Amino acid sequence: MPLPLKILLHYPVLNSGGAERSTLRLLSALADRGCDVHLVLSVGGGQLESEIDSRVTVYHLRDTVGNFPAEIHSIRDAWRFAIGAIQWGWGRVQQAWRSRRFAAVSFDVAIAGLHGLSPGFICERVQARRRFVMVRNDAADDRLGKLARNIVRYQDRIDAYICVSQSVLDSLVALYPEVARKAVRVYNLIDPESMRKGAAVGADPFAQEPPGLRVLTVCRLQESQKALLRMVEVHQRLLDAGLPHVWHVLGDGPDRAMLESAIEKRGVSESFRLHGSIGNPFPYYKHADICAVFSRYEGLCGVVNEARVLERPVIATRFAGIEEQIDSGVNGLIVEQDVDAICAGLASLIRDAGLRERLARGGYPRELLDDQAKVDALMQLMGDDSRSSTSST
Repeated sequence: MPLPLKILLHYPVLNSGGAERSTLRLLSALADRGCDVHLVLSVGGGQLESEIDSRVTVYHLRDTVGNFPAEIHSIRDAWRFAIGAIQWGWGRVQQAWRSRRFAAVSFDVAIAGLHGLSPGFICERVQARRRFVMVRNDAADDRLGKLARNIVRYQDRIDAYICVSQSVLDSLVALYPEVARKAVRVYNLIDPESMRKGAAVGADPFAQEPPGLRVLTVCRLQESQKALLRMVEVHQRLLDAGLPHVWHVLGDGPDRAMLESAIEKRGVSESFRLHGSIGNPFPYYKHADICAVFSRYEGLCGVVNEARVLERPVIATRFAGIEEQIDSGVNGLIVEQDVDAICAGLASLIRDAGLRERLARGGYPRELLDDQAKVDALMQLMGDDSRSSTSST
C-alpha cells in the first residue's frame, strides 16, 4: 500500500465567499481520495471554519488581524490605530513562531490557495516536493500588484499555477508568458448533489411574503468586485420603468453599511432586502425567479454554478469565465458591464416568463459538473494518479 499523499493548503481566512466554499470542497475531495490533508489559515475565526471537514488538520498562524481606521480625525481614531498596530505586530510575531513547526515536516504538495496570497509561506517555511498556486480571478484584476510581485519573486519555485477557468489561464499567460508552461486549468469543484440536497431540505424562504417576482443575488458585500451600488441603481430604474420585483441579497461583507445607505437614499428599503449570511442558501435559489450576478470580475463564478445546478435562469455581466459557464440565450443571459445593458437584460427576464423557463431548462456544461474528473486531474498533477476515480472503482 502506498503512503497517502501529504498535502498542505495555505489560505488567508475562511470567511464567506465562493473561493472559500470551493476550498472547503477541495479539502473534502482530497480527503475522500485518501490524502493526509493539512489546512494552514493565516488568521483564525472565519465564518466558515465550522464547516471544515473533520479529517483535515487545521493550524492558525495568527489569532487576529490588526484593524486600522481608514483616516485619523480624533484621539479615538489615533487610539484605535495604536491598538491595531499592536495587534498587527503581535500577529507577525505569532506567525513567525508558529511557522517554525513546518520546517521539520515534509509534504508531498504545498498549495497557496489564492493568487493574491504570498507563496512565501509554502516556499520558505514548508518542505514540499511540489508547490502550486491557485489562480481564481482574471490576472488583469490585480489592482494592488500582488500577483505581479508574487510571480517575480517566487515563480521559479512554483511547479504549477492552477487556473479555475480557461479565461483565467489565458489572462495569466497573456500577462506573464514566463509561466505559460506551468499554467493548467482545473475547474472549481461544485458538488452538485449537496446543492440539490440543500435545496430539498429547506422550506420556501419566501412563503410568508406577498406574491411577486423575486430576483436573487448571492455575494460577498464588497463594492470593488460585486458592484453593489450598481445593483441598487438597476433595481430603482426598473421599478421606475413599471417593472415590479423584489431583490433579495444573501451575504455579508465589509461594505454592508455602504449598501444599506444606498438602499435608504434611493428609497427602496421595502423591495431591496439584505438577508445577511445564510448557512443553506439553496432553498432561496430554488424559489427565486431570476438569479442575478453583476460582478465586475470573477474567475469561475460559484453563484452561477449553484444557480445552474438548481436549474434557475441566470443573468450575468461579462467577466472572466462566464462564457465557459453560460451560452447566452441558451442557459442564461450575458450582458455587458454597463447599467443600460444590465437594465435591458434584466427587464427582458422580468417581462418574459417563457424566456425564464427556457433558460432554466438550458442545461450546463458537463465538464463543469464532473467533480471526479477535476480531482483526477489534480491527483495527476500532484504526481499520484493511483487514486483516480477510474482506478479506485
